[in-house]
Amino acid sequence: MVKKVFVPIIIALVAGILIGYRAGRVAPTKEIWEVDTAIIPIKIGALLPLTGTFAEFGEDTKNGLEIARVEIQARYGIAFDIKYEDSAADPKVSVPAASKLIDIDKVGVVIGGPGSSANLAAAPLFEENKTVFIAVSATPKLNDAGEYIFKVHPDVDGEVLRMSAFMYTQGYRRVAILYDAASETQTTAKNLFAKQFTEKEGVVVLTEGYDSKTVTDFRTTMTKVKGADADAVYLLAIEKVAGLAVRQAREVGLTQDIFGWSPFESGEFFASAGESAEGVIITAQPFSCKGTEIMQAYCEAYRAKYGDRKPIQFGAHAYDILKIIAKTISDNELIELASDEAKDALRTALLATKGYQGASGDLTFDEKGNVRDKEFVFRVVKNGEFIEYKKEQ
Repeated sequence: MVKKVFVPIIIALVAGILIGYRAGRVAPTKEIWEVDTAIIPIKIGALLPLTGTFAEFGEDTKNGLEIARVEIQARYGIAFDIKYEDSAADPKVSVPAASKLIDIDKVGVVIGGPGSSANLAAAPLFEENKTVFIAVSATPKLNDAGEYIFKVHPDVDGEVLRMSAFMYTQGYRRVAILYDAASETQTTAKNLFAKQFTEKEGVVVLTEGYDSKTVTDFRTTMTKVKGADADAVYLLAIEKVAGLAVRQAREVGLTQDIFGWSPFESGEFFASAGESAEGVIITAQPFSCKGTEIMQAYCEAYRAKYGDRKPIQFGAHAYDILKIIAKTISDNELIELASDEAKDALRTALLATKGYQGASGDLTFDEKGNVRDKEFVFRVVKNGEFIEYKKEQ
């Protein structure tokens, strides 16, 4: 039987929840959630790599959004209808998916997952339509993509330059670099690392590109690394591709130290690398399930919902984004995000976000909508997991 819904009553209920919460007098109750079918949800979009090379990262991003969605409903009385679209981390897929979110779903805000090339291709569509786009993406090129384009993942620049300086101070002078030549972010990272390392009088003895969509064998490349007399390898790769490269490096007898970056932090990496992962050192973001109380609480909620799946940084970023969106809705008493007024209110609120303490750490936006002040740390694989790196290890 179809329930009869009276719009004035619905709006009054939503407004009452929001205003009461802001005054600190009303907390959502179980009875309120039992009539959720009478509350019109607010539509938002999510453009995530749910298939393809970045699929694990995209799934983690989606999981973070779903955890936040449930918590927001309990705290703010706001229901979200999240329209998920697969970007496949591929510009050919992300552009039509973005068009659907704008033209058919008519969302006013879209949360983007990792996959810099896909995000860069979709960004002009969002900017043209004044659709707020907040991406968990590392490419610095998004910083200048438009007034409605935001980015919560720190620039790849800071991460790579920190590793370059670290390796040099640790005494490494001859480094081989491996990277995905089809990746916008990894190509940028390779160039930045090589420039700074050679300026310090280090030597890049080998630079080797690969295609993450087709590569299945790194043995020939790793044999080249051995022949180049490198004293370390800087490996730019993600998930199982990173694990495959590490495992096959050890299989051909390469004993040099291997260094990587934050995308190594995934279950796929360990499943692919196996015991060969031991000793790999990476740069990482502050997010950790052993970190702040907020981080620990997020991890507990994640495990309660998704079991043994390990939470990683991407979901934590998405979780924080949705929480900030919900607070903006509450503070401005919005009942939708599709109008120009609502989108401008959200844009203004994001730009004003300074020092927000979330599951991903401190979140501060600069005047271009780029997150700032996230310090990268170093982690090393010990007994099958990443732990804080200490020099004596």
